[in-house]
Amino acid sequence: MTTTIELADTGARRHGGLLPQEWHEVTAPPPEIARAAAVVTAGYGATALDTDALSLLVGRLASMTDLWKPLVVCDRARRRYRLMLEDERLDIWVLSWMPGQSTGYHDHGSSNVALTALQGSVLERQIRVGSASLERELRPGVVRPGPAGYIHSVAHRTGAPAVTLHAYSPPLVAVGQYRAGPQGVFLREQQHGRQELLDHTIEDARVPCETL
Repeated sequence: MTTTIELADTGARRHGGLLPQEWHEVTAPPPEIARAAAVVTAGYGATALDTDALSLLVGRLASMTDLWKPLVVCDRARRRYRLMLEDERLDIWVLSWMPGQSTGYHDHGSSNVALTALQGSVLERQIRVGSASLERELRPGVVRPGPAGYIHSVAHRTGAPAVTLHAYSPPLVAVGQYRAGPQGVFLREQQHGRQELLDHTIEDARVPCETL
């Protein structure tokens, strides 16, 4: 079942008309879902996972709709992310995207990552030095891995909502958010791994995008 949140239904609002992300959604997954996901991840070893193992894991979890569909949230005001499982090796998240929602450029600190679309699609973008940025559409069945330090942005493309699955190992405790500072200088700001990523748009030296 998909949870739907509408502006008119929420009563008093903060932060310019938006409610903050519910803290329990990013710290405490539903116990029955976490237990079932832990059974799946137990087969991937007792230490941190590399990108190959993470890719296999998200591909397997993507087929288990009973684990991720209850975590889908349809919120037109902001991108939503809900925790499926967290242990000492990894954390796994379900993200819901509505039109216009995006992360901006960021990295995942010391964590490896693998992500895939569960429904709808999202657009991943990467900056290339001295050339056009790369764009890739992530659809169901397409898994995108990235090593620690991997820099990208992700944005809604199709679906209401689009839904993606992300797995990080070691767990995502810190991210780097990129933005254009004074005089267009590229800046990295470290944030907590649970903090919502916002889109601080960076123009890639006004070079047009090249779509793969």
